[in-house]
Amino acid sequence: MAQPRAATRLSYDGGMWRRLPLFWFVIALAAWAQTPQPFAPLTQWETAVRAGNPAAVTAMYSAAPLPELIVSTGVISDVPREATFWATWEKQGLTRLAITPIVSRALGPDLHAVGFEAGIYFTSRSGPHSFYLFVQQTWQKQAAGWRIISGGRTDLARLRQPTSLTGPIYSKSADAHQQIATALAQARTQHKLVLLDFGGNWCYDCHVLDLAFQRSDLAPLLTSDYILVNVDVEEFNYNLDIVKQYGLSIMQGVPMLAILSAGGKVLASSSNGSLQATRGLGPQDLIRFLADWQPPAQKG
Repeated sequence: MAQPRAATRLSYDGGMWRRLPLFWFVIALAAWAQTPQPFAPLTQWETAVRAGNPAAVTAMYSAAPLPELIVSTGVISDVPREATFWATWEKQGLTRLAITPIVSRALGPDLHAVGFEAGIYFTSRSGPHSFYLFVQQTWQKQAAGWRIISGGRTDLARLRQPTSLTGPIYSKSADAHQQIATALAQARTQHKLVLLDFGGNWCYDCHVLDLAFQRSDLAPLLTSDYILVNVDVEEFNYNLDIVKQYGLSIMQGVPMLAILSAGGKVLASSSNGSLQATRGLGPQDLIRFLADWQPPAQKG
């Protein structure tokens, strides 16, 4: 959850702040190229990971010099540890490994940089699960072939993280008062609730939430029971009269969600911090928040 600019943010969710620099590095790489170039060694690495073969994964990393790999605990050169991290998912019930390239670019005749999002989907005794992370790798062409000489990965996240903050979620030019009035009128005729999403386009967590609302397990619930209104608060200085009107607070940060009845009564909100650190939440956290307030007519 992004907090007001004047507030201290570094003390909050320290693990994520350690992994953000890699995110911005991947984004910086992406700015170099419009379309990622195909890179066969990455496909071979992906195949080894899917097979759950630690030896095959290890062989993709440089033996001399040892690679420098950035993880949340610091810089490591422990290739077996890194190979085990990737190969172990097959034993945990890996059903799909989705590699989404962000950048793939030659840095020279014998160097190539790649950055991608990895989606790890697996099924355990408790059911299906998914994790997401960003990965950066620099490959060097050596005598034995292409090998990884440096790179890093972010911590695992249960919700997809944005690859850019450019997509507009909130519109300053929109008349939020009118949008809410229209949403309440629709809610009355359609027997739904209104979900207010307060945030700003600069806010990382707001983009995480926006991606979450597009998930196949969240979108149907949102569509069937809610009318969503995105309310732009800019730099915590816009549409604050709406925040005050409903007795809410955004001082804990954004995004902040509020559920309204069709009559305009606040039924629940996250202004007390109940949905803090959107980037650290799982889909079930959001599903619970929304499902607890399904319109009575929709409950069995």
